[in-house]
Amino acid sequence: MFTWLVEEMASINTNKFHLVDGPLPPEKRKLVETTEIPVPPSYKNFVIQFGNAQLYRKGSNYVVQIYAVPQDAESEEGEPLLNIGRAGMGWVYFKESLLVEGKESPIFEWRYRQGLRQTADGFDEWLRKKCTATRKQFKKKEWRLIEEGPAPFSEQEQAIVNARSQFRWRVIGISASGDLQFEVHNGSEMVLPYLSIGIRGKIHGGVYLPIGEIQPGETRVIECDCYKDHVSAEDVEAYEKPEPGPEDRQQYWEFKTLKGKSSTT
Repeated sequence: MFTWLVEEMASINTNKFHLVDGPLPPEKRKLVETTEIPVPPSYKNFVIQFGNAQLYRKGSNYVVQIYAVPQDAESEEGEPLLNIGRAGMGWVYFKESLLVEGKESPIFEWRYRQGLRQTADGFDEWLRKKCTATRKQFKKKEWRLIEEGPAPFSEQEQAIVNARSQFRWRVIGISASGDLQFEVHNGSEMVLPYLSIGIRGKIHGGVYLPIGEIQPGETRVIECDCYKDHVSAEDVEAYEKPEPGPEDRQQYWEFKTLKGKSSTT
């Protein structure tokens, strides 16, 4: 099952474009197979084969996301739902009242201003349609580059990656203007223009700290606007982003030469 997706994944040489956990190890597979929740066979088979799945990366986001463990939810009218993932800006559900052991079940999607509506008769049909439509969003040249994969890091880029890993930072407070205050130490032998940091909590995204004046061995405090126009600083968590690969060039400001103040991405 899902041979078309396996073949597509095999043709792509861009890391993280499709990101999956599976196949599940035997103990987790048994839990899925014996679950008391009567989820449809096609969804169950997908979870066993792929686990959590994030498909079709665009920037730092994924267009199609499937959860290995459904989350309890309810409609605006209070109808019990199972949230099994996301698609674009919407959420994907089964209706609990329509679930029958061993049978397929309709897929419903919720989108802002559109509400909850059925978009497919079953999970397999929905996934194929959604993936086909998403792939069509990429131009032929874009898709060819995704299949070929990015060029490896140059020596200069690799030096930036190595230097970035030697920076240390921590949040030490909140400024009077509502910015987060970061204490940043440059433990490398280079000066980098920016340091990319992840943000999560009531809002998910990233920020870049302007660290171009921090010399090797120095420690300074940098103040950064972390979406303060949308959420208070107390409701966000800054976290260290993983080491970038060549496919991440556009998401890490360490590789950019733009000058300016700290900002959000």
